[in-house]
Amino acid sequence: MNKRDIENFLLAKKGYLKKSPLKVAKALWRTSSKQLLPKTREGINKELELIKSVQVDMRKAKVIQSTTEDNFFLDAYLQVVEERNRPKRRLFFDIEVSPNIVLSWSVGYELDIPHDNIVQERAIICICWKWEGDSKIHSLQWNKGCDKDMLQKFAKVIDSADEVVTQNGDSFDIKWLRTRCIFHRIPLSVKFNSYDTLKMAKASFRFNSNKLDYMGKFLGIGGKIKTEPDLWKNILLNNDKKSLGDMITYCKMDVQRLEEVFQQLKSYSPTKKFKYKI
Repeated sequence: MNKRDIENFLLAKKGYLKKSPLKVAKALWRTSSKQLLPKTREGINKELELIKSVQVDMRKAKVIQSTTEDNFFLDAYLQVVEERNRPKRRLFFDIEVSPNIVLSWSVGYELDIPHDNIVQERAIICICWKWEGDSKIHSLQWNKGCDKDMLQKFAKVIDSADEVVTQNGDSFDIKWLRTRCIFHRIPLSVKFNSYDTLKMAKASFRFNSNKLDYMGKFLGIGGKIKTEPDLWKNILLNNDKKSLGDMITYCKMDVQRLEEVFQQLKSYSPTKKFKYKI
């Protein structure tokens, strides 16, 4: 027999790694041709020494493999623990959107305007956000009615968050983002770890109103900036830069109020358990 025969046998039957060289030799001799069997004691001893040498090397290799696997498992475990215990990135954000521009032959409350009458689809005008613990409030705005570039940038921001906080965002802001992202074929996470202050207010409190403006005033934080419909008209129909700047200021204040209201509601609300990306 040669070294390769012994190696192949021990790889196939790892239980023989700890058996005596003689037992390994007997097992190999049973499957060997008579012409290949050792004819002298010297030949037998030579084969036993070769088997022993291969066994020693393979046992060392097995220890190294086991140590490597154990270290890999330990590293993975420590990574999971570190990820679980690290401070989570919490994102507060708000959006402002445009109305549809439609053809209508009458005005009033009970109108039936089919989607075929849409002249220009509604879109997101601006997005404002901040990270918990960071004083800076960021903003993005559409480009003359097109929100694609803005959404491409913000999709990366929101996808990097561990948790997102909105006011009525589960029904409004997040669905708006998803709708405009699918329109532009922009990838976006299918689910977010979401805190919605409107839901928190409904679930744990009995405020006279669950609107952000009212809750801010009720909690002594302050209300929202007042706006008029003309602000949207000037942006949508006239591409007015001053009005767009005013809307971004309005949106930024909403984000500031959102965080302040959330921090107070959170102290009196059940803690939500989320799954985080590892």
